Amino acid sequence: MASVNETVRQLIERYPCGYPHRTEALHQILVVLGAGYEWRDGQVVSRFPEEDTCARMHRDFQYSAERVAEMTEVGIEVREQFITGRCPNEDLRSRADELARKTGKLLHGPYQPHPTLLFLDVPANAHADWAAAAAEIAAVVGPLWAAGADLELDPYERTDYVLRERDKALRRLEAVYGPEVINAAL
Repeated sequence: MASVNETVRQLIERYPCGYPHRTEALHQILVVLGAGYEWRDGQVVSRFPEEDTCARMHRDFQYSAERVAEMTEVGIEVREQFITGRCPNEDLRSRADELARKTGKLLHGPYQPHPTLLFLDVPANAHADWAAAAAEIAAVVGPLWAAGADLELDPYERTDYVLRERDKALRRLEAVYGPEVINAAL
């Protein structure tokens, strides 16, 4: 089983367009519900094979020369990745080891609060590096949740259920990491 740094490095190396630094990768691994990770023997592990990369996805979404020409002709600007089939962050793939240690801001708002997220359910036998990574991402997500920042909920998602789950998640966050996580300066 891999350490936090190795797990983060692997995710950045496989998908640099989605996870260009440690904070984004930890968010995906520990905060996003249904991301394919689970606690096992005190570590977070992927439940799925890890041979896929975004390179295949970018090739699959590459436009034909005819389609690019048609779009350009009607004034639609086509991003390079759709012309070349190349990941726009391909240069980051070789820097994954360095980026696995580099923190940064979330590129989008945090995943919506839910009390069953991995970083809110750290097992008693969690390895020290995984417990520290959970606390690290809690310090990023907690204040954003508390402030209601960029949760990007559509009217359907703003149901009583979702808001109740948010309240439960905030209470769980405070119970696990203390009130200072929620009250930290943004």
